[in-house]
Parts: sequence; structure tokens; C-alpha cells
Amino acid sequence: MIDAENQILNEFIHNLTPGKIIDLQFGGLSGVRMKPVVIGIDLGRYILVKFPNKLNHADYKDILLSGSGVVVRYILEGQHGECVAFSTSIKHVSTIPEKLIFLNYPTHIENRQLRTSQRKQTHIPAQIAQNKKGNTLTGNCIGGYIVDISARGCLFSFKAISRDSGVKKCPVHIAITRIGVEEPLLVNAHIKNNRFDNGNILVGIMFDESSLKTISLLLDEMAIEST
Repeated sequence: MIDAENQILNEFIHNLTPGKIIDLQFGGLSGVRMKPVVIGIDLGRYILVKFPNKLNHADYKDILLSGSGVVVRYILEGQHGECVAFSTSIKHVSTIPEKLIFLNYPTHIENRQLRTSQRKQTHIPAQIAQNKKGNTLTGNCIGGYIVDISARGCLFSFKAISRDSGVKKCPVHIAITRIGVEEPLLVNAHIKNNRFDNGNILVGIMFDESSLKTISLLLDEMAIEST
């Protein structure tokens, strides 16, 4: 039976989806670092990553040895806003047909909160678009809702057309619907990241400095409504 600690460990490791870039650090704080791509996971046994193509494998032959210690770090995007780290060791290194590194499955996870502002869970209807005219969004608008919000940013969710759906990192405008108010609240922001999650695209958004006062008033309004 899997105990609670192992369940938490596995939940963090499940976020290491294929294609995710992680940070590997060898030999302590002043050691060598590289950023390989995750290929897959054998739960409880190992994590498989691909050696970066732009690096020369021969330059790392002294540290890419079975048993060598390594610290793994990666960012949990979306709602989590956490930096995850764990210590492990190299299980095996393969050079044919691809240069692959097998990392032993960790026994302990460390994580720390990255956000300086606490996020409030919400379900606020909203739209995002790159363009606007006056107080109206124009062009290709994406409708969805805000999952959580803080003074600095929010998580926006919309239905994915396919698993490959997504949005690029760029400046956007957010039209936030408020109860009892006919016109939406327009906010300037920047898309920082996005990921697929259970049929939806979750978009991490940072508010523009010009909109922070507007967001502060919105949060005050929400606090009154929730009391």
C-alpha cells in the first residue's frame, strides 16, 4: 500500500511530462549544470531525460557516470507556482541510439512557493485578446474563466480544441465580467506560460504595471462580496 508521503512524491513527479525542460546540477552549488528534456518516467524506478543536443557529450563524460549525484529542479506552472527540487543519482547513461540519462527515482521532494502574492480561487468569466478598440476587445477573442487571481497575476482557463492547442507568450488584454456591472473590466497583461490540463488550456498571466491599481480595486471588491 502506498503511504501518504509516496503519494505526494508521485503527484509532483507526474508533472514531469514528456517535453518538459528541467535543470540538472552536478557536484554541489558550484557544479556543472545542464537543461535536458524529460522523455518519460517509470514510476518508482527512474526518470528518463535526453542529453541536450547542443552540448558535447565528451565534455561531460567525467560526471555522467552511474552513481554520480545530481540535484533536479523544475517549475510547476499554472496553479502551483512552485519550484520543486530533489536529490538523486544517475542510474544509467545510454549513448546509442540516443544520448539518454536514467535518473534514479527520488525518495524525497522539496518545494518552495514562488509567488509573493497569495492567489484567491475564483470562477470569473473572462475573455482575452491581443487587440482592443476603446473598451472593447477586437480580433480573435478567447472566452473562458479565471481560475485564481492575485495582485500580480491570474490563471486563465479555456476549453482546448486539441491537446496541441495553446497561446503564445505575448501582451494581451483581459475583459473580466463582474456581477451587476454591464461593461467588463479591461486589464492589460502578459501571457507567461500555458499548459494542457484535462481538456483545458491553463494560461499563466502576469498583470501589466499599468493595471495593478485596477486589479487592487477588483480584489477589494471581491473581498467584500465574499464576506
